[in-house]
Amino acid sequence: MAEPTPPPVPPSDVGDAMPPTPQVLPSAIVAPGATTRGFRSILANRRYLLYQSSVIVATTGYSVYAVSIPWLAFQNSGSFLVVGLVLFVEVGIYALTFLVAPWVDRTADKRAIFLVGFPIQAVAALILGFTASRGELHLPLLLGLVAVLSVIWDFEWAVFQVAPRLLLSKDELFAAQGISGALGGGAAIGGFAAGAGFILLSGVSGSAYLYAGLLLVATALASRVPLRGAQSAEPGYFAGFLEGWEYLRSAEGRPLLQLGMLDAVVGFFATAPALLITLFADRSFPDPSFAYGILFTAFVVGGVAVDLTLGHFNPRKRIGFVLVGGLAAAAVALALAGIAPPELLATAAAWAMAGGALGGYTSGKFTFQWGYVPGDRLARVTSNLYVFPGVSGAAGALVVGDLAGAIPGSSLVELIAGIFALAVLLALLLPAVRRFAF
Repeated sequence: MAEPTPPPVPPSDVGDAMPPTPQVLPSAIVAPGATTRGFRSILANRRYLLYQSSVIVATTGYSVYAVSIPWLAFQNSGSFLVVGLVLFVEVGIYALTFLVAPWVDRTADKRAIFLVGFPIQAVAALILGFTASRGELHLPLLLGLVAVLSVIWDFEWAVFQVAPRLLLSKDELFAAQGISGALGGGAAIGGFAAGAGFILLSGVSGSAYLYAGLLLVATALASRVPLRGAQSAEPGYFAGFLEGWEYLRSAEGRPLLQLGMLDAVVGFFATAPALLITLFADRSFPDPSFAYGILFTAFVVGGVAVDLTLGHFNPRKRIGFVLVGGLAAAAVALALAGIAPPELLATAAAWAMAGGALGGYTSGKFTFQWGYVPGDRLARVTSNLYVFPGVSGAAGALVVGDLAGAIPGSSLVELIAGIFALAVLLALLLPAVRRFAF
């Protein structure tokens, strides 16, 4: 066992706790214009825009997939528990990202992960579409394909956490999150709309084929953006794996454990929006498919608006305020969603507010990690921290899925709103979370 580490650095000094080397990115990997701040320098960064183009195309495909899979599971089974089971497999595998992150940190050009992963996912999506069109997509095969797609996303997600630090300065991270949130949110809206449209016109098979095509386009774009940067110095996988966890026990890393504790509570309900929107659409509106698309779109629009706002103000010295404020607004928004009349506009407004609140929390959390954690450990540490919400989120998918079939939707959403209110109290009781900055 390692020797006890020194006391944690006071949260107010958290931005000064980093070793000097990771504070300034090597000039070889900082894009031209990275010394200026704000949206303008990012929009002039060709490498970052090419990277974002690949990510946006891939995540548009994921949005098509995400809007289709819960609906497919429900339509095939008529059971919200089965929907929860499918989400349990997906989120549970995402919680295992920490097992693949050491390879990502050790990869010299992290672009290679996209060039291998996206085509494998495209093949899985084609199988999904083909079997769905023939009526042969039974539950075991569906779960298997979801598992394959999710395992590959583990590798790619770890690269997503590293890439901003390879292409941007720390002062640009919130602005980049705003731009990527806007572009990605718009792509997600398009993806959700396309997925819902294909459900109406050709069933889930059409959505799966579109997902496969978008992944191939993402592969072509990713091939043009080298992602070379800091590499893990550990000699092997196991040493790198242990070093990533040891960092969280160090004076620098221990404040992040408080964030992990909070994220475990919030993460339990990570899949709740998808389940609840499915529930409200099915039970409250005469055209469930149309309502499902509208509510998902409103949820995404809310997140985009908040991402752009945070990008403009760049609150890197007040991350705690962003986290606590996001959770408080989420509690209010979910409470409003539970009491809103069964009218599409009012329900959509509540879900837009919920999307903005949860988007603000997520944006603050990941931007803090990108700016705070040393670049050569970034994939491992962010993936290790994801274990907390990932494990609780997998369990939450089953619990919320079971409750969705057992109690009224309004009662369930009010219960979840109450849990978010308790999460606000927890955040206020954790000193490091309240005073996060980088």
